[in-house]
Amino acid sequence: MSEAETGPEVTRPPPPTPDILDTAEAGPTAIRGGTLRTAGYVLSLLLSLVSVPFMIRHLGAVDYGYFVTVMSIVFIIAGVTEAGLTYVGIREASVLEGRERESFLSNLVGLRFALTVPGVAVAVAITAATGAAPPIVYGTAIAGLGVVVALAQQTYMIPLNAQLRLGWVTILEILKQATLSAAFIFFVIVGAGLVSFFWASVIAGAVMVAATLLLVRQHGSLRPRFDLDTWKRVLVETLPFAAATAAGLIYFRMVIVLMSYLASGEETGIFGAALRIAEVLGAVSWVMVSSAFPILARAARDDEERLGYGLQRIFEVALIVGTGMALALAVGAPFAIQVVAGPGFEDSVPVLRLQAVALITTFLVATWFMVLLSLKRYRDVLVASLLAAIVSITGTLAMVPSLGAEGAALALVIAEATLVAACAYFLHRARPGLTPSLAVIPKVALAAGLAVGLTVLLEDLPSLVLSIIATAVFVAVVLVTRALPQEAIDAFIHRRRPAAEA
Repeated sequence: MSEAETGPEVTRPPPPTPDILDTAEAGPTAIRGGTLRTAGYVLSLLLSLVSVPFMIRHLGAVDYGYFVTVMSIVFIIAGVTEAGLTYVGIREASVLEGRERESFLSNLVGLRFALTVPGVAVAVAITAATGAAPPIVYGTAIAGLGVVVALAQQTYMIPLNAQLRLGWVTILEILKQATLSAAFIFFVIVGAGLVSFFWASVIAGAVMVAATLLLVRQHGSLRPRFDLDTWKRVLVETLPFAAATAAGLIYFRMVIVLMSYLASGEETGIFGAALRIAEVLGAVSWVMVSSAFPILARAARDDEERLGYGLQRIFEVALIVGTGMALALAVGAPFAIQVVAGPGFEDSVPVLRLQAVALITTFLVATWFMVLLSLKRYRDVLVASLLAAIVSITGTLAMVPSLGAEGAALALVIAEATLVAACAYFLHRARPGLTPSLAVIPKVALAAGLAVGLTVLLEDLPSLVLSIIATAVFVAVVLVTRALPQEAIDAFIHRRRPAAEA
């Protein structure tokens, strides 16, 4: 049959590439990405450990004290003005499409500036009005500029998180710490004064913004927009979550503030050394769990069955990883305290062992938070956080006078457990069908029990060796009992199949 009879051949355009969040590859991608981000977080910590000691010795006690004070002030600014907008942005970017998504993110950038710039100005004014030392005043202004740039960059990075491009997210996070560390070391080499070190965060932020914009340029213009109606909608919707975030910051740090009034300086220092280690390790939970947040957000919009399936798998992995880290830290506490705090902090060991228990609950809190946020249950998160704050403060007041640093650690553990229980209750009340199965708990308990029992038998070995042995036993039992979801294993040992085979 000739072409005249059949007509010219029509070339059909290729079908659109499906959004990864709607494919079966989303889960394995999130698992690999979460693992990669955790490794990147550890590498960033190592980079920090390389540069900070040089900076401390260069600046001396007085100037380093000014530096730490300023960083604490800008940390509060960032925590308050961040207002949970990053997670809200990731959720919206996961469910919105096209120009609607672009408009929302551009307005989010504008809202960042509208919140953070006045926040920095207020902080500078307060430090000046209260008679703070000049380095603290101008340091707050300079480092505050770094916060403005950093929070803007977080917003620009939202499309990468929403599309599970977590390898690039990891590279950017490492780039930030590498730039900071390089700037610190450079300023030490050239003999720079304190002011230069405040500028390091601005430099790192600028590098991050430039690199991020190169990666997300295909998502359209992200120039700040100032649509007051959009801002109002976002702020009204997220105010409870922002308050919950602030409550979380307060209750975790209020303990050490109260200790300064209730206990001796020595007890406060003992608790602070352990708390710092627990905080650093606890951040791993948010790095890992938040990697799956875009999937949860999309499932919350489209498919509750998929949301329940994802929650079940995240719960199992979070419980296993949290328990394993808690076990390793509790057994290796003497080594950790010796490395981080040094001689004279032996009494921090039992405190750290108590705080290690909270690593389990921290992983579960991160899991519940991500699901409740996906469902827009902001008020539930706020009530749970306020309840934890009340328990934390009450427990500290009740136990610190008699138990000292160990009492403060116990108060934090109870507060975290309260937060987990409250979040689980609110989730069950809102969506009973999402309540995860607890079948994995006996397997994890068996693995932890066998690991602890072996360390008791080998107690004369160095704590680092015991920690490695306990972790190895725990992992082996978890694998043998098949407590770890098969999807987590397949994500690493199975290569992605071509579309024709999928």
